[in-house]
Amino acid sequence: MDCRKFVLAVAAVLALVTQLVAGSSVTWKGKKVDLAAPPADFPGDAKEAAEALVGWADAHGYKLDLDRSGRALVISTSNGSKWVKHAESVLAMVDELHVDRPEFPRPPPTGPVNPGPGEWPGPAAAKWGTSERRLDTGTFVLVVVKRPEDHGSLLARLAAITPYLASWAKSSTPAPGFALGEPLVGAVVLGLPENKEWNAENEFVHRAAELALQRKFGRQPYWLLQGFAWHAEMEVRRGIYCFPYRSGFVWAVEHTGWRARAAALWRGKSEAPLAEVATLKRGTFDDAGALNAWGAATFLAEKHAAGFAQALDELNRLWESGSRKDLGGGSWERIPDYEVPVAEQERVLRAKTRDDLPKALASWLSPG
Repeated sequence: MDCRKFVLAVAAVLALVTQLVAGSSVTWKGKKVDLAAPPADFPGDAKEAAEALVGWADAHGYKLDLDRSGRALVISTSNGSKWVKHAESVLAMVDELHVDRPEFPRPPPTGPVNPGPGEWPGPAAAKWGTSERRLDTGTFVLVVVKRPEDHGSLLARLAAITPYLASWAKSSTPAPGFALGEPLVGAVVLGLPENKEWNAENEFVHRAAELALQRKFGRQPYWLLQGFAWHAEMEVRRGIYCFPYRSGFVWAVEHTGWRARAAALWRGKSEAPLAEVATLKRGTFDDAGALNAWGAATFLAEKHAAGFAQALDELNRLWESGSRKDLGGGSWERIPDYEVPVAEQERVLRAKTRDDLPKALASWLSPG
């Protein structure tokens, strides 16, 4: 999208959403809820999320559906209940990763110059889309974009809500899907030429898993976030069709044969050190890295859920502190694409799950 078109799109979107459209509603617990006068028990976080995007949705013919817990808002043109059911399945998986958190009464730090995603627990944020959101609060939004041409106006709206997204929104072209950590929003884009070897429901589950995990645990190492999302795909959809940053033909065995293919990578090896497992990088697709990410996340979620949850909390705290660049005078900015060093990741995972993690993971990946 060129700059002139983007500026015009932002202006048009702002004109649409300066006030709540009369009669705007969201379906919740099987009933239409008027956003201008919701019932007393309607989740406040969900109301803020809906109000942020309902103007765009109404203008483009989309409907809003909210899960019963108020944690997932789906925007689509049809089959809202189907998409919500998938979101609820993913949320149930994340709920199994339970962690007891103390309260963090500290005041929020001086506002960063360039706020990034995934803030750790602090005072609750005032509005949807801000970076001060407390962990395990708020409503994530997943848009099922029916027409590729709606993609640009959606991004323009997101950039209007969160200005640091503006440069990304201007240069982004429609892709099968995306998920952001802040604001907690993602999309599944239908009708693209590359959708031939693709499954929209799998893409939805994958992106919902990314959003749900970040909603609860904040920013995570990219490989681990994707690994959990593939774990969710396999559990909910019994196959994998979402391959971020990959292009080209996908063989049939690549959708369901991950257990056997991961086993082949580690056959005859007694240990799987994280330096060899955590190789998947943002912006690229690596087949072995994807298999290892899925295998490690599945092992941790299924065999060590409590420790895995504690590790995710600690990894987010390390990201929170390590990704800040001190500018002096009490101000700071976020370091783009900062990742917790792999050695630190392994230390945390071993401390919170089991000290012999490399050996146990190798045994699980390639039994016998």
